[in-house]
Amino acid sequence: MSADAIMRRRRGSALEDAILEAAWAELSIAGYAHFTFEAVAKRAHTSRPVLYRRWPTRTDLASAAIAQHVRQNPIDVPDLGDLRAELCMILRKFADRSPPKLLRLLFEMNEDMAGENASFTDERFREHPLQPVIERAVQRGEIDEQRLTPRIARMPLGLVLHEIMVTVKPVSDAAIAEIVDEIFLPLVAAASPK
Repeated sequence: MSADAIMRRRRGSALEDAILEAAWAELSIAGYAHFTFEAVAKRAHTSRPVLYRRWPTRTDLASAAIAQHVRQNPIDVPDLGDLRAELCMILRKFADRSPPKLLRLLFEMNEDMAGENASFTDERFREHPLQPVIERAVQRGEIDEQRLTPRIARMPLGLVLHEIMVTVKPVSDAAIAEIVDEIFLPLVAAASPK
């Protein structure tokens, strides 16, 4: 099937998904510094005007591709009946989905995003994979809800990202255990009954 035939057949969400998949592939291979509408259009078998109609800047397109990648790769942890086990599992999954290469990509985009008054704190990038784990732990009495602030609830994921940025290496299981055991749990643990 020719590229023209593919362009004619795809419409709406099918076309948008193909474009965002192509954009994610380009970002993964070339990084943001070499990310172009032309390369994405070629990979998606479409034209640049089709891209520009949906995403006026390359930052918009790259951001949409990253947001879709996050949505398509959710982080879920089953109820294991134990806060520590669930935290370690979810932080491991989060670290594996956030390799140093992805964080480097976010840094490359930072200047353009600031120029467009956008940031990675926008709603499209927000996910709360820890929320179900924390809610279950509160119900089980493992977390004192009075000690849990929004910043503390975000802290474990932030510390994993910090570890990746500082070391530029995958996060070790030992580092995850340290974040859980030495930082997060002491801050939120419910007092043991006497």
